[in-house]
Amino acid sequence: MAWFLIGVLLISSAVVWYWRAGTTACATCIPPAPQNAVVLTSGAVAGMDSPFFAYSPGWQVSAGGADPAEPANPFEQPAGVVTFPYTGADLYLLIAPGDYWGYLYVTVDGQPANRVPVIAGNFNSQGEAAGYTTLLAPERVPDGGGEPPPHWLLVQQGSGESAHNVRIEVWRGWGQTPLRAVAVDPPANALVELDSLAQQSSVRWPAVLVMGLGFWLAAAGGRRWLVGRKMTWRSAQRLAVPKRLAAAAPQYAAALAAGGLLLVAGSVAIGGTVPANWLLCVAGLLLLALAGLLRPALWWSALLFGLPFAFGVKLPLLPTRSFDLIDVGVWGGAVLLALHWAGAYWISGGAVPDDTFQPATRKSYTSWPLLALAAIVTWALVAAAAARYPDLALREWRVVFLNALVFGGALALSLRLAPPAATERRLLMTAWLAGGAAVSLFGLWGYATGSDFVTQAEGVRRIQAFYGSANNLALYLDRTVAVSLALVLFARKRRLLWALLALPQLPAWLLTFSKGSLLLAAPAMALVLLIGGGQLLRRQGRPLRPLWLLLGVAALAVLLLTPFGGAERFQRLFDLSEGTGFLRLQLWRSSWQMALDHLLLGVGPDNFLYVYRSSYLLPAAWQEPNLNHPHNLLLDWWTRLGLPGLLLGLAWLGSGTAAAVRRLRCGRDAALALGVLAAIAAALAHGLIDVSYALPELMIVWVLLFGVSVARCDD
Repeated sequence: MAWFLIGVLLISSAVVWYWRAGTTACATCIPPAPQNAVVLTSGAVAGMDSPFFAYSPGWQVSAGGADPAEPANPFEQPAGVVTFPYTGADLYLLIAPGDYWGYLYVTVDGQPANRVPVIAGNFNSQGEAAGYTTLLAPERVPDGGGEPPPHWLLVQQGSGESAHNVRIEVWRGWGQTPLRAVAVDPPANALVELDSLAQQSSVRWPAVLVMGLGFWLAAAGGRRWLVGRKMTWRSAQRLAVPKRLAAAAPQYAAALAAGGLLLVAGSVAIGGTVPANWLLCVAGLLLLALAGLLRPALWWSALLFGLPFAFGVKLPLLPTRSFDLIDVGVWGGAVLLALHWAGAYWISGGAVPDDTFQPATRKSYTSWPLLALAAIVTWALVAAAAARYPDLALREWRVVFLNALVFGGALALSLRLAPPAATERRLLMTAWLAGGAAVSLFGLWGYATGSDFVTQAEGVRRIQAFYGSANNLALYLDRTVAVSLALVLFARKRRLLWALLALPQLPAWLLTFSKGSLLLAAPAMALVLLIGGGQLLRRQGRPLRPLWLLLGVAALAVLLLTPFGGAERFQRLFDLSEGTGFLRLQLWRSSWQMALDHLLLGVGPDNFLYVYRSSYLLPAAWQEPNLNHPHNLLLDWWTRLGLPGLLLGLAWLGSGTAAAVRRLRCGRDAALALGVLAAIAAALAHGLIDVSYALPELMIVWVLLFGVSVARCDD
């Protein structure tokens, strides 16, 4: 109980700390007006028309700032150079970023400025390493248009009153007057930063860290208290007797779920053509809710079926407003599970079955992946509080991380509340694979008819279905195809069902023409299925014919794709001097430096785009500025959540993979466990060059794969 009280005390203190940080931060500071200074020393704020600035030819200089002339070859030479001396420690530039492509190189005493990114191999026009920042920041343009406000940028941090010489190269000024003023050692809180929230983040994130620590202590203390009252996780989860609740109308539960799903799909399909279509959606969800009260797995199955439609489909639950499918599915399912548990407890009269407490010799049920995910969610909240744009970070924290944790906890509880768990796992996986088959059928229909489900790119027509990109569909199908193939090849029962579900997925997956799927995910998946499948078949004493069938499917896929080998998309596949490969290398260089510069906390959830575009976008990669992730699994974890987030992410992935391996070895649902391992291999391989986890539907799938793997061998 003491730990619980300490945790509550920490949470309360952190909440007060967080609130005070929001009220005491300097949100209305007025920047000092630049002056025509004679010398630039500590405390001075100099306008760009001050006499100590030395400009290259062509600059237009006034009290309002300095604007370089556009050179004859703007990609090969800077627009202008300015040099000046200063005496002091910290050097600030008042710059004017906006919706235009330009950048600065800054050196101090011949060395790179130390508070702006220094990216390996990124040299100024003199071939020197230099501090670097871009001027591209379209997010700063006011909603109604107009000129974005300039902001102060710390470029050099030092100590003491020492003399320095500064050289600044400005590339591509576009008549925007990019340099407005220079300041040295300004008074504390005197300079306006990006926004008031950015000023608060350095104070708020430690409060959130303490708050997270308090939650963990309170949870640990609460668990110890429950153990003392013989209310362990296992006893609490089996306290309810859902069979008695479900026995009231078992024959109706599936019918209710099917009817509800049809009504929801119908309301989405008719869209805005019927004013009251939201009533159909509400009615459908109510039917699904009734089914979920009887059997929670039916609600979760509907959610898993709808996952691949979540990007392009919203649920109209009000006359003028639609809601996210995953939000409704996760939080609605959590509420239904609580009601199901409470109803079962009430019906059973609170009686605890005789077999509630397991013998001490029996291996306890643990979920290390779920604990690791809880740690990730805690740390992601800390990183979100420290982000440049915390509102965006908190939104991604909720839809990606928190939703996944709620789903994971509810999934674990649902599987324990409704034995036999194997039946529930089979239902969930069938619904998930059916969703993959359904979205594939839409894509194939679009490919055949030329509808909006297909896009034309680099000489090929690519299936994207309800996604905004064919690559996103490929990332999802990597996982469903792997599990479907494993069940078709190695399951002992229902192989016809698995084959019917796999049949549309395979061609749709190939016709995404995703390089990551075809060149990385597919070989990794096939390798796991061949090695693991061979061991499984030998252990079961079965012939090796499924392996030959797998090789035949792979050969057929290669044969079908051969005619597209001459398309533009595959002509420069391994050319790293231009095109996608070259741009990806530049992105990784920038992301690596971003990770090093934000070692502890990263840049925060959903902040990569803005930090990359406004600080780390290399000149050679200017064609693709709007990238919201580093297209690499390791760099994604690191830049998003810092080095602790990377370590926690690896622990989560490792514990989930280990659970699938244990499941495969124990022999129960071995084909499913092998499919999970193949899906993990495909996802990790594709994640080397693309997103791997930080999308709402992909996180739910990761949790599902780990959730069906974590179980005792007798479940």
